[in-house]
Amino acid sequence: MSLFNSISHDLIDSWLQTDEMDGPERLYSSVLGELSIKMAVSVITTEPDNPYDWHFERIKDFGFKSSMLDRLRGQLPNAKLRDLDRTFVDEAVIPTYSKVVESGRPAIDLVKTRLVGVRIGYERLILPQRRAGKPGWCISLTEGRYFIPPARQMKVDMTDEGIIQLLIEGQTAREIAEFLNLSPRTIEHRIDKMKVQLEAKNLVHLVAKLVATQLDRKAPIDTGY
Repeated sequence: MSLFNSISHDLIDSWLQTDEMDGPERLYSSVLGELSIKMAVSVITTEPDNPYDWHFERIKDFGFKSSMLDRLRGQLPNAKLRDLDRTFVDEAVIPTYSKVVESGRPAIDLVKTRLVGVRIGYERLILPQRRAGKPGWCISLTEGRYFIPPARQMKVDMTDEGIIQLLIEGQTAREIAEFLNLSPRTIEHRIDKMKVQLEAKNLVHLVAKLVATQLDRKAPIDTGY
């Protein structure tokens, strides 16, 4: 079992023992020390009827540092949802949180979206306040999977970008297929297309070129764009 799944199970077990008098800190305080550097915790206050008036608060941020992640953090300050990136909020926040608020039940999903031009993918657990009426808050545990700037040397879609990140992390085609819920043959076909585009002789050569591509992309982000 992965660390994310293990912590998610612990949180759900704790959630089942809470009542409407408990605040979100009752849930997240017990796991903050267990999070990996790829995990984060946030709380969204959901009392207002208009979702754009819901308030986002970062409780614990990702532990690793990068100029690209700093850029993303700058787009997600503690604020009402109406004051955050509208495309991100409309695609990745309001639809799923609204379902959780309506059902009053936890949800786990794999999010693939874009924030300020950066393709991002992350696993997410959402837990609503347990109460008879509408939940007043939801906490979210997330584990980042990839954060990839817009491609410049290759024509890729979100699936390709996920493959690129996982290749760089050392995953095999079969492991990538399992993670992305695709067939190994589909992954191999996409990898072959990348080899052609980057004129890579083999998989090792491809990964080396992909790493170089990622390093090259950091330059404009460091300028504060």
